Amino acid sequence: MAGGGIAGLACALLLHRRCGWEVALAERAPPQQIPSERAPPEKSNGEPPQRALTLSPGARKCLTECGLWGEGRPVACHEFSRMVVWHGEGGPNPNNRIAFDAAELGVAALGCVAREGPVRRALWELAEECAGIRLHPAAALESVRVSEERGALRLRGGGEIDAELLVGADGANSRFRQALGIRFDSRDYGQRGLVFEAESDISGGETAWQRFVDGGALALLPLGARRWSIVWSLPDTQAERLQKLGENGLKAALNDASALVAGELSPVTPVVSFPLRRGFAAGMCGERYALVGEAARTIHPLAGQGLNLGIGDADALARVCSEQGDAMIGDARALARFARERIRYGHEMSFGIHAINAAFSGPAAPVASRGMAAVDRLPPLKRLLATRAMR
Repeated sequence: MAGGGIAGLACALLLHRRCGWEVALAERAPPQQIPSERAPPEKSNGEPPQRALTLSPGARKCLTECGLWGEGRPVACHEFSRMVVWHGEGGPNPNNRIAFDAAELGVAALGCVAREGPVRRALWELAEECAGIRLHPAAALESVRVSEERGALRLRGGGEIDAELLVGADGANSRFRQALGIRFDSRDYGQRGLVFEAESDISGGETAWQRFVDGGALALLPLGARRWSIVWSLPDTQAERLQKLGENGLKAALNDASALVAGELSPVTPVVSFPLRRGFAAGMCGERYALVGEAARTIHPLAGQGLNLGIGDADALARVCSEQGDAMIGDARALARFARERIRYGHEMSFGIHAINAAFSGPAAPVASRGMAAVDRLPPLKRLLATRAMR
């Protein structure tokens, strides 16, 4: 396996647990030791924010099966029971918003928010402790070779991993995918995502908020009662202008955009910026190989579904492999079942998010706002949307 991010580590652990297979995993940049998860200081001394993960109930269930949150794995994960999405002047109201509530849907929580670093480190440690998984840290991929019977990953600096099934889980710029000559069709949104953390002057954290504003979207993801992860997608020029603001200017812009739904927010980490792109690999599998996570597709972070899709890939691949048995390891016909399921669902999710982003970024935004409010008054349709997102 190439790639030791969260999706790749989950895939390795699930393949070993469900299929009883021995798994070798090469990762160019293994996670560093994560300090104890005491409450973060009010100021972060210039340290960049850790990426916040919005985990669906389905993704959390898979990670729990991997051993996360088991004995001795106290990784912080803050649950939220409500989500409110709105567009328009001021705060949310019945005419411009849609709201999802866990109690109405009959679930304990809509999802949870965790920092990437501790989750990845805990999964890495689980893999380290597993006798059936062999980790190759600081191992960059040189080339990939596949034949009818075997596949091999050649590592830079020497060494080779030989296996009946090769899995590429090495991210959006996948060297694995490139080495196999798999086309990746990508487009730039002309937007950037700005990520930072903020502290609120009031206690809360049971609701995740998202507002479509200024041709983009602002998400407030609760990391605790007062701590928030801010994910702000904006057109390139607006994002650049926002990044140039001083601390007070950024605070004023954030509180204006959030309409104070989470109280008065004060940024407490520097802003990290990244370009937003959407893309798909021409295929997710073939004889002796499969792609999972962002090696297979990248989507807009609007609904926080990128990692959930990757964990879903790992779950589906391990399920299909366990059902086929050892005789079919790496067989293209067996892997095609995995690809059909995940390509369909990935396209549904990606195109849905793309359509929402386009609707609220252009002149049709007022119409989209009224449509969203109308859906809020249709419980069966709202339940269907929520159920799909919680997979």
